[in-house]
Amino acid sequence: MRTCFKSYFLPSFCLVLLGAGSIWADVAGDISSSAQQAPQTKTETSQKEQKDTDTAAPPTAEQKDKDAFRKEAEKLSPSFQQKKWTGTQGTSETNVEYDYVGRASQNLGLGENRNIDENYFDVRHLFMRHTLLAFLVQGGFEYQHMGFGVPNTAFVPDRLDILTGIVAIDFRWSEKDLLHVEGRPGLYTDFRGSGSDAFNSPLDIGYTRVVSQNFQWVAGFSLNTWRASRFLGAAGFRWQINDRWKVKAYLPTPDIEYTARPDLTLTFGGDVRGDTYRVGPHFGDSRGAPALNNALVDYQEIRVGPGLSWNIKPTIELNVMAGYMVGRQYDFHNDGPKFNGSGAPFINIGVHALFKLPGEELVIPQSPRVSIHDIFSFF
Repeated sequence: MRTCFKSYFLPSFCLVLLGAGSIWADVAGDISSSAQQAPQTKTETSQKEQKDTDTAAPPTAEQKDKDAFRKEAEKLSPSFQQKKWTGTQGTSETNVEYDYVGRASQNLGLGENRNIDENYFDVRHLFMRHTLLAFLVQGGFEYQHMGFGVPNTAFVPDRLDILTGIVAIDFRWSEKDLLHVEGRPGLYTDFRGSGSDAFNSPLDIGYTRVVSQNFQWVAGFSLNTWRASRFLGAAGFRWQINDRWKVKAYLPTPDIEYTARPDLTLTFGGDVRGDTYRVGPHFGDSRGAPALNNALVDYQEIRVGPGLSWNIKPTIELNVMAGYMVGRQYDFHNDGPKFNGSGAPFINIGVHALFKLPGEELVIPQSPRVSIHDIFSFF
């Protein structure tokens, strides 16, 4: 997971905004836009059309071009979040990502520094289903691996891995309010014999407020009992400046986006990633530092650079980012050692795909809020 925690890089209040909020902030407005609208009477329709004809100014050529571009962009690169809340009740989502970070100087302990590289791989798969009208239940798994080119005697681990289940739920009680709760129980380890001691279950909670189609804000907090700061909170926003420009001011991936084509978006931003891991029971013994056996270590790195997102298909994205890793840090708990590294170039390639599963169509009621009566009508 891309998280952020107390370190020399950032203030201690920053967090994974949000394994929750950062994802759900990208809502392109009204989730009921594709649902069937309530029919109007002939008189109401005629009066509305007459009023629009009398008051609306004819669109300019520039406005027609903007409208055509916007509609084409919505068709070729739709909001994944909006797609989850429309169409059939079942959805499958997959993220696959590979990164390479070039050789950077790293403090390995005992005064030794060496240039090391990094290989990163992540796969995350979710199944989602709507239930009780206002809920989106999600379950799946994630495997993440970071491998570092360090010698066996180094005081930093040569690998850090995450193997977790994912249990989450979204609750949308109106067209403008979304709450996301996600648990990630599993192993956070170097796979050097920690066994069940490497089990942890962080929790993320995020709230999204859709102020308008062009502006949403998010807030949330993260609970991780292993982390030096157990509770962390943060907030941010997403602002669609116009049809071409967008600002996403939230962690862990703040950026500025420019839609160059309906199916191609150019970006420039940051990527804050890391988590808390438990090393093996003999990690310290092999290095002459038994206090580091079974120790917890916070790992973090920060990246900046340009990127692009190309919709190969409307719900299949190819994402590429390249730039500079500003630095990395290993921070052992309980007044343990802290090892900092310098920066290096990196490249990131990922595929994000969303598939609607066959089944019953989801029907969103047209009232602005979901009532208890609506929910229990599904029993």
